[in-house]
Amino acid sequence: MAERSRNSELFSAALRNHLNGDLATAEALYREIIHADPGNSQARHYLGYLLQQTDRLQEAFEQLTGAIALDDRHAEWHFNLGIVLFKQNYTAAAIDAFSRAIAIDPQKYFYWTNLGSAFELNQEWSRAEQCYKAAIDLDPHSPDAFYLLSALCLKLKRFDEARQFNYHGIVVAPAGSTSKIILGQAYYELGRKNDAIALFENWLKDEPDNPVATHLLAAYRGKKIPQQCSHEYIQQTFDAFANSFDNVLGRLKYSGPQLVQDYLALLDLSACSQSVLDLGCGTGLVGEKLKPYARLLVGIDLSPVMLERSREKELYHQLHQSDIADYLRKTNEQFDLITCMDTFIYVGRLEEILELIHKKLNPGGRLLFSTEKLIGAHEHSYKLNISGRYSHHPDYLTEVLNKTCFDILQMRDVAIRTESGYPIEGQFFCASR
Repeated sequence: MAERSRNSELFSAALRNHLNGDLATAEALYREIIHADPGNSQARHYLGYLLQQTDRLQEAFEQLTGAIALDDRHAEWHFNLGIVLFKQNYTAAAIDAFSRAIAIDPQKYFYWTNLGSAFELNQEWSRAEQCYKAAIDLDPHSPDAFYLLSALCLKLKRFDEARQFNYHGIVVAPAGSTSKIILGQAYYELGRKNDAIALFENWLKDEPDNPVATHLLAAYRGKKIPQQCSHEYIQQTFDAFANSFDNVLGRLKYSGPQLVQDYLALLDLSACSQSVLDLGCGTGLVGEKLKPYARLLVGIDLSPVMLERSREKELYHQLHQSDIADYLRKTNEQFDLITCMDTFIYVGRLEEILELIHKKLNPGGRLLFSTEKLIGAHEHSYKLNISGRYSHHPDYLTEVLNKTCFDILQMRDVAIRTESGYPIEGQFFCASR
């Protein structure tokens, strides 16, 4: 009787230390209990859980299976065993353990998400989907299962569903865990346009002069659409984005630099033979592909922080902080090649800028640019999307290029980048003077 009382006291002390994060003391106490009473299933379970927390997975497996052999009635014990097995890539055994936990207690949201992950790892896509949806039914206000379901649909190339589940996850995520920009887009895509507009209206109440909120509110309302993004919007957006720009665009599979490299490789250009202007140069991702051909390489961007990142790469002979139209009006330089990759997406009406570019190209000079594609019949030549970027109709682009005396050498559909894993349809153009 005294020994049982002592073990009870030791177990209470072990749990306190475990909960307080003193894992070494907790482990010593659990082991002392088990040494005195090898049949103490609770001590074995919690020691196994502690060992799993510290990645001693084989030892954890031994303790947890020992505990379950003594008492198999506890859902949590089967679940923790499932985690250990999953971490060791014993997928079938993990599925069995998670399933046993659910059979005992089917109301635990995270039992279902973990079972779904195990099925997914086992390439049992339909069963994984069923588990994630079961988790959502249990707790529709927790984002995890929505994100898991989105990733599964993306893997299966069910892009529209992937986007919808991702937006649901964003909306139900804890307040402040995502940006207003992303949350507004999620509201809109889920049919909650008024909630999106209210979000940006409240943002402007708090920050009346915020250029990002002002620009996006116009996009969401669809009224008083500006012909291009304001200088303040571009500078604020890209100054904030500059330090992570290269990594983020890598994850988004931004194709602009590769499109330029592939096109130039088709031409018979000598090294260091071209006078080149890179409009909207950013951090120099396209500049890296232009450098081998350039005797002069000039970069233009509105964001001083982006230009600083570009300057560190030592690619350009000149870098100028300027609106691209202002620079083209003022410069006396003439160029053999002008690139404008992922830049016209921040300009709606293109007539003036294309006229200015045409004037600054030498005869036979080329313009390479990309756009986001405005798909289907549309009453306008371009559209300001809720992303804050513009898309352009192919007919409009062809018309304005012809009017400004460009010859279109290449015009093809491409995926410009991905967004939430979903390819953004765009176009790549080469036009010559």
